[in-house]
Amino acid sequence: MISFFIKYRNPILITTVIIFLASIGILGAGVMADQYGVNAVLAKVGDTKVKYKDFVNAYDMVRQQYINEGKEITEEQDKQLKQEIVQSLIMQEALSQAAGDSGIGTSKTEVAYIIKNMPAFAPNGEFNKNAYIYVVRNQYHVNPAEFETNLMKQINVQKFKRVLALSALPTSIEKAILTKGSTLKEEEKQALESYLLELKANSFAMAYSDALNAKYKTTMDMQI
Repeated sequence: MISFFIKYRNPILITTVIIFLASIGILGAGVMADQYGVNAVLAKVGDTKVKYKDFVNAYDMVRQQYINEGKEITEEQDKQLKQEIVQSLIMQEALSQAAGDSGIGTSKTEVAYIIKNMPAFAPNGEFNKNAYIYVVRNQYHVNPAEFETNLMKQINVQKFKRVLALSALPTSIEKAILTKGSTLKEEEKQALESYLLELKANSFAMAYSDALNAKYKTTMDMQI
């Protein structure tokens, strides 16, 4: 199922930030009713559960964006949007597990720093612990410990993605081979390097997607 990410990587990238925020509880569900309950399991990646409420949060936010922009969404687009969100959440969990296996971690100090700089928890421009606890529990429907654990996982994913991106950069040898004997202008060389980067990134993503799919078996507990 993770291979879906490769096929639809461009539209999924559009909602990456939204998925990120929703999965740590920054967004609240509004449009879609959580008919399955807050602890309902949407899917499993290995032994880890992907909760239905995370899907609800992300879906509602994307739908609200369409409404705010005055755009209509067809039934087919809505169906595809749901698939993209589900697969993005699954990919996020797989990357989180892969980050842990690679030794990538985030300290509690890093998490605390990010939380203290979130506007949602600073009603008067300064972090307020009581506001933090109230907002997390009453608006995002998780306790502080869950919120911090999810945030830590998401930071790990972002770090891991940066490592993956660096691995696709063209090496000096590849650049030399690409431009050897040519009389290209500087902008033409940069265009070739960008093309090589795209080829490497796509090949790497496909191979890595297959590896994730093989290692972190995904099962769906419900259909959206």
